[in-house]
Amino acid sequence: MKRTISLFLVLFVLGTTTGIFAQVNPQDSLPYKQYEFGVFGTGGLSIFNGTVPDGSKTDIHSAYTFGLLGTYAANRDIGFALGLGYEARGMFFKQQNVTTPNETININYFSIQPSVKFKSFLLGVNIGLPMSSSVDTSGNPSPSNLSSFAKSNLNTLIDIRAEGLLPIVENDFGNLYFIIQASYPLTSATNAGFFTVGQTNPSSSNAVTKSPIPTVQIGLSYLFSPGAKTK
Repeated sequence: MKRTISLFLVLFVLGTTTGIFAQVNPQDSLPYKQYEFGVFGTGGLSIFNGTVPDGSKTDIHSAYTFGLLGTYAANRDIGFALGLGYEARGMFFKQQNVTTPNETININYFSIQPSVKFKSFLLGVNIGLPMSSSVDTSGNPSPSNLSSFAKSNLNTLIDIRAEGLLPIVENDFGNLYFIIQASYPLTSATNAGFFTVGQTNPSSSNAVTKSPIPTVQIGLSYLFSPGAKTK
C-alpha cells in the first residue's frame, strides 16, 4: 500500500514540477495549437490495495490502457482533455510462503477520462464501466471466488487520476508525447465479499469487502493538431 501511494505522489510531484518549469519556458511566447486528437497506449502495474487476510499474500498485476485522446487549449496554460479507451487491471493472491496455489483476477473496463490540463499536467477522474472479468488459477486454490467477480457484481470504477503528457517530437501536423499516469480508486472493484487464496478460517465475518485497485502506467500518445496555430 505504501509503495503504491508513494508512486502516486512521485507522479504528482513530477507533473507539478513540469508545470512550474513550463512557466519560464521561452516557448510560452510562441503560437500554440488549440485542438489536438489522436491515439494513446500505456502499460504498467496494478495492485490490490485493501487488507490482505491472514494466510494470503498479494502481489503486483499487469495493467494497460489504449484508446483515443483529445485536448483543447483555452489558452497557453489551461485546457481540457478527454480520453476514451479500453482498460485492464487486476489482482493477484497466493497462499502465504508458497508459490502455488494462486489466483489472478482480471477486470476489463470501458474507460472515460475527463481532465483539466495545465500545460503538460492533467488532473481529473477515470470512470470505468465494467465490460468483463476472468479468474485464472494455478494449483488448486481454495476458497474459490468465481461468482464474486461476475460482471453483475462489478462496480463502476471511479478513480482520481493524474497524468504527465510530455512532448517528445513536435511538428506542424502533430506531436508525439510520453505519458506517465497514476490512478487511485475511490470505489471497490466488486460489491460482493470474497475470500483470498489460503485465507485462514474463511467466513462471512472476515470476507474481503473493500477491493480498490490503483495503477501506475507509462506509454505514448500521438496527437494530430490540424489548423493554424493560435497566437
